[in-house]
Amino acid sequence: MKKLLLMALCLVFGLETWAQDERNARVVVGMNNLTYTVKKTKTLEKVLDVLLTGEVSKDQSKYQDAVRAAILKGISQSHRMSAIDGQLSAQEAALPGARYVDATVSTLSTTSKTETEYIDKEKKKTRTKTYYKALIGITMQFKSAKTDEILASPTFNVTETDLSWIETEDGAMLKALDRLSYYVNRYCNRWLPLRANVLEGARDKKDKQKEVYIDLGSAEGAYKGLHMGVYTVKTVAGKEAKKQIGKLKIEEVQGDDISLCKVQSGGRDIKSALDNGDTLVIETTD
Repeated sequence: MKKLLLMALCLVFGLETWAQDERNARVVVGMNNLTYTVKKTKTLEKVLDVLLTGEVSKDQSKYQDAVRAAILKGISQSHRMSAIDGQLSAQEAALPGARYVDATVSTLSTTSKTETEYIDKEKKKTRTKTYYKALIGITMQFKSAKTDEILASPTFNVTETDLSWIETEDGAMLKALDRLSYYVNRYCNRWLPLRANVLEGARDKKDKQKEVYIDLGSAEGAYKGLHMGVYTVKTVAGKEAKKQIGKLKIEEVQGDDISLCKVQSGGRDIKSALDNGDTLVIETTD
């Protein structure tokens, strides 16, 4: 499985792309250990839960492999990370930015409730139906593949408020796993966003910028509908200070390194900055 994933990623992105020290270079992440530390609920606690809420919780350790797959999916579908299931090879670990991740599962269960509904009110015919929700809680620890330094330790929880009731246990778990993948993906995208620069203004109206061109295209993963923030950048005491002045959405990818974007907010500030010759930088927000 690991070799197939690596071959596919090499075909799409190329190991050369990973090795380049570029602004949007992809980072390879090896998924190592997934530890299951769920505390088992005592019988008395289960009885009390049923009396208080009418709901029954059930441990679902059988879905551990599915949790692992959901984490890999979330990482792999992010803008700048590519996941490998297992240990990194020496070649992979030597790539710039290479890291690995361990995960601990603290919650993995389903909650069920049974409801009675009328089939025929006149004849007082009823039936009972059982509905399910799934709960997942994990903590991930990203480490540098070169130094073993801890880079980040995010925690993700899929709770009862995140999802609606589903008629099957497997269906409820699939919904929760999809949500977990989304949370992991969103975190990775915010941690390592795609970056670009505004090349020039396109369409404007009076004192507002309506469209701009940016130097991000298909070669670095741009796509129609991608949302981005617009920032002015200053150097203060040798450090980069950013200030968001607007938002963009890619309307059309026009080549390997150029896209046309619609200005969604901050049109006046963006136009003023362009007129003043200020440098504007872009970062993805999703």
